[in-house]
Amino acid sequence: MPKNKKIERSANYSYYSDLLWCTVPLIGMSWYFYGLRPVLLLLVALLTAYLCDCVLAPLHGTGYQSHEPSSECFAALIVLMMPASVSYPIVIAAVIIAVLVKEAFGGEGHYPFHPAAVGVVVAGISWPKNVFSYPAPGTQLPLFGDANVPLVDGMNATLRDGGLPSASTMSLLTGNVSAAIGTSAALVLIACGLFLLVRGRIHLSVVIPFFIFVIGLPWLFPGLNELPAFSLPWEYIRQRFYLEKYVILSGTALFGGLFLICEPVTMPDRRMSRIIYGAALGIMTYVFRTFSPYECAVCCALLIVGSIPEWLDLISHRTERIRFMREEEQRLANAAKPE
Repeated sequence: MPKNKKIERSANYSYYSDLLWCTVPLIGMSWYFYGLRPVLLLLVALLTAYLCDCVLAPLHGTGYQSHEPSSECFAALIVLMMPASVSYPIVIAAVIIAVLVKEAFGGEGHYPFHPAAVGVVVAGISWPKNVFSYPAPGTQLPLFGDANVPLVDGMNATLRDGGLPSASTMSLLTGNVSAAIGTSAALVLIACGLFLLVRGRIHLSVVIPFFIFVIGLPWLFPGLNELPAFSLPWEYIRQRFYLEKYVILSGTALFGGLFLICEPVTMPDRRMSRIIYGAALGIMTYVFRTFSPYECAVCCALLIVGSIPEWLDLISHRTERIRFMREEEQRLANAAKPE
């Protein structure tokens, strides 16, 4: 490749750059609660992703240059969905898995499954106690080595068992709860979501159906021990509101809806397909949150629903083509009618 040839950035370069900028305030909040360990975890993940790209670059042929920081973005998302106490080898393994998944399907712009979701799910299944157990906020973790501190299960474990967590609304909003590095501070997440929305990185045709089902299904089927097995939606309103607070503000539902499901490569292209895609993600997130022992319900949902976007686009395209042909036939029939 000529030395003076300019490397063109990919169409998704700005998307991944904006997501990387959003990691800064989230890591800052975790730094405040746990010390410098989350910052170092992020740096290790970013370095691992960069080195993986360098090692795998020869597979793309001579003169290959990466056009976007997607691997680094996936590495940052993986760290944000893990506890501050997680060990460095687990983070490195999850990032390597994510990059390998990306490259296995052709690299940039070709992967059908969200690489960060794959990395978190594989790491969570392999080391569930390390990935889905969290230190108490305010615990100053050691910078290096294993963090031998008391850990607790995430709030989804309480919800799955039919109970309600005890965390206050203010704690949920500010991140003063035992949760993953980047998923607990709801106010910061909402601010980042508004930034991404203004920048055009969030597609409401996906996000709105997703949250309709993430919120609506627990309202219809709360599954709380203190409620009867079957109750009408307008009964026990107070308990249902408390449940919705924890469903939205704890776990990965809010984080996943803002940072994961609008990934431009894995998301469908057509508007109607995106509506169905978002609704399917919301339904599967509810299923995994209710029946799965893992905290990463959105990631699991992305792996299941990630297999259908191309089919949705194909069906939508054929439907639109059939409708256009019928409208054209009707127009020609009307034009052939005598005055």
